[in-house]
Amino acid sequence: MPVDQLADIGILQPIENYYLVGTYPPLKAMGEITPAETFTGLTRNANIYLHLPFCEQRCTFCHFAKEIRPDSPRVTRYLAALHRELEIVTGMLPHRVTAETVYFGGGTPSYLSAAQITALFARLRQHIDIPGTAEITFELHPSVIDAPDYTDRLDALRDAGVNRWVFGVQSMDDRVLRKLNRGHEASHVYRLLDLLHERGLDNHSVDLIFGLPYQTEENWYTTLTSLIGYGVDKFNIFPLMFKQADPISAHYRNEPGIFPDLRQRLRMHFMTEALTRRLGFRRGPLFYYSKAATHSRQQENKYDSIEDTNLLPFGVSGFGYVGNTQYYNDCTMDGYMQRVEAGRPSVWHGVHLSTDERMRRAVMFNLRSRGVGRDDFRSRYGVDPAEHFAAELAPYREHDLIRIDDDAIRLTDKGVPVADSIALRLVSPQVLARVQDANSRIVDLKRDPLDRYDFSPLERDPVGAGVATAGRRPLLPTVEH
Repeated sequence: MPVDQLADIGILQPIENYYLVGTYPPLKAMGEITPAETFTGLTRNANIYLHLPFCEQRCTFCHFAKEIRPDSPRVTRYLAALHRELEIVTGMLPHRVTAETVYFGGGTPSYLSAAQITALFARLRQHIDIPGTAEITFELHPSVIDAPDYTDRLDALRDAGVNRWVFGVQSMDDRVLRKLNRGHEASHVYRLLDLLHERGLDNHSVDLIFGLPYQTEENWYTTLTSLIGYGVDKFNIFPLMFKQADPISAHYRNEPGIFPDLRQRLRMHFMTEALTRRLGFRRGPLFYYSKAATHSRQQENKYDSIEDTNLLPFGVSGFGYVGNTQYYNDCTMDGYMQRVEAGRPSVWHGVHLSTDERMRRAVMFNLRSRGVGRDDFRSRYGVDPAEHFAAELAPYREHDLIRIDDDAIRLTDKGVPVADSIALRLVSPQVLARVQDANSRIVDLKRDPLDRYDFSPLERDPVGAGVATAGRRPLLPTVEH
């Protein structure tokens, strides 16, 4: 892989610039939107997301909305707001929705007690149809086994219908875990795996991150092989991403030498690819690995078919895609609860996607999974994606980072680490201008919710720049048609 050449022409980003494209258009390109226009066009089947923003500790790398050890009244108030939001939003929908998948994320959803878990599921089922075929995912923290009522929590989740479990491990090296302030050790992971297995709950996936402080190619290899050897057959494996508001960004500025450099990160990535492939795993969507034919329907729907099975979020900072509209719920706890307690949906910012923006989004996201099917794309949008975006895709095709066949546009193995650079090149001039305008009005990168919860690399200050807001430039030029 010609690392230096790809870096010189802007295709391979420095590690401090790296961030995956989580939404398009990004939050900074959205504006005020009314709930009535947000929910128009919702598909009958949808993917449901619920955000539980409570944690026992602040992990240094986490960029999601959360509160650390809130008191009991605070948790009770938030759950009451979440219950009320379910009632308000479903009352505004054009029809009753059926969940194809349900995902409880955070934060740390397993922070809730057994009684709170049972009550939340009961309220959810009042307002949304959840058939027995639905995939229901719940995130666990390995330290849940230290809670005195941990068996009650797991039993409540099983009884509520949870059939897929995701838990953040990040590393099996205790020194790395302590630096991340994870609140668990490798031994907790083994105990949790044993506990789930004893209950017959074997559909689980482990989150890992490479590029962490004190991580080496050797302890990364040990992390992978120890978990695979213990029977884990599904992984979510991501490169470390920096945001200005996260403590790990300050760690990087102060001690960059304890972090793997770009070449080491790439070797960790390709080590993962080689090892998992040799042991019978398949990759798909990007950064998700599974021995089963499907890693998770929730992830595949997000990348391959979100226009046919929309994403409907509940809770603070949830983002959704409904009827060609990308939107965010209020990203601050107090703002979210005040909106809902006043009887209003928590919709905060959003944007309706034109046909051109939908096409751009489709290529960005489909590339991360099965690829961009040319016949399907032509049927939906009336143009061939390889021809329509030929200029944007040309440098990636030239360097063997994408392959264009008669049936689809797909990433090559070499192209996987640069998928988000391709997405940046596909950004429209209009979206780029809106992001630049939003940046010009942000004065506090650590606290402004527009920057804090904008899950996009577009026009982000590299973490090495500290908290300055001046001098931002596009990472890659946008090609106009």
